[in-house]
Amino acid sequence: MAQNFEQNTSVIDSIHAALQKLTGLHRQLMETVRMEREALVAADIRRIEEATVAKQALVEAIRQAESRRIGHVAELAVILRKPVRELTLPAIIIQVQGHDAKRAEQLRSAFNALTLLIKRIAEQNTSNQRLVEESLMHVQQMKGNVLGETTPKANTYTAKGQRSGAQPGARLFSKEA
Repeated sequence: MAQNFEQNTSVIDSIHAALQKLTGLHRQLMETVRMEREALVAADIRRIEEATVAKQALVEAIRQAESRRIGHVAELAVILRKPVRELTLPAIIIQVQGHDAKRAEQLRSAFNALTLLIKRIAEQNTSNQRLVEESLMHVQQMKGNVLGETTPKANTYTAKGQRSGAQPGARLFSKEA
């Protein structure tokens, strides 16, 4: 890489720009996931739907940006005559560090920020999923309670004043007197 470093700087800068774009998109996704949480807690259907649509759009934008980043890494792999799988971001950072500490630090910083954002987004999504699942459990329990109340029980009375579930002919008062 030493002999080609000067011609690689534009590709490395392109990789850094792609990482910056990914970081920005992940920050937006983090904010959207937080907004989704607030909408779930408030049971605001409109805001939940908006968050879902926004998340889908951001995930698609992230896929496109990641595809461009992979394209830049593939370009660097061709220049360096190395397999793409060997050019992980940490490996690129290590190679760049020997020639340009500032660029290496920029790449490392972007990589660390992106890694942290991805971790926090995954945690928030898991938390949101648990909230939805717990809410569904409560709804199922409430449904069971409501449906359980609508079926006659042995200790309740019918509209005619008879105990439901009581044997026919059983009376509260005897006709004999």
